[in-house]
Amino acid sequence: MAINVPHGSLFAVLLRSSWWYSALIALSIIVISLVLVGGNYGVLFTSLSLPFIGIAGYVAYKQSKQPSRKQVLEFAQKAYGMTATQIANQISETYVKERFDAEPFKGKAAEIALERGNRKLLLSSKRFKAANTGIEPLKQLVAAGENAEATGYLYVTLGEVSAPAQKYAEENNIELIGAHKLTAFFSEQVKID
Repeated sequence: MAINVPHGSLFAVLLRSSWWYSALIALSIIVISLVLVGGNYGVLFTSLSLPFIGIAGYVAYKQSKQPSRKQVLEFAQKAYGMTATQIANQISETYVKERFDAEPFKGKAAEIALERGNRKLLLSSKRFKAANTGIEPLKQLVAAGENAEATGYLYVTLGEVSAPAQKYAEENNIELIGAHKLTAFFSEQVKID
């Protein structure tokens, strides 16, 4: 059973933040409770910090499985020297390891079609060096996918993605692969659903 946490709630914000924010809140609760009430109700107030300790542990675990900022910056510099084909091939290799079939896509909007069962993804990395990504290349990808009966899309970009393009990507099942996720693909730290 999945638990839906409201996007703007404190716990949702902490789940998206660094682990030490949650640890700092937990430590603050413990210290303040010990100062204010002494040892009388220390156990009660200490138990109030448990959700924050749990979140800190969970976020620390998740962040340990991802590349560091330094790795992302170093890889982004290295990626600018690569071709779109090299990028697409590395991503498709990760999917092939997860039992996807990879075939070259016969069209201009994508390079590779990845398929497993009834799931078909189109991968586009042609414009990954573009400084800004707008909505138009995403529309072209979706149009090509409708003809190919795609169920999802992967779009690689190292630049900024406009707010309308991000919204369009969410509405049309397009996974935007930025520098962070691309680094994870190349360091084999990506988990495919």
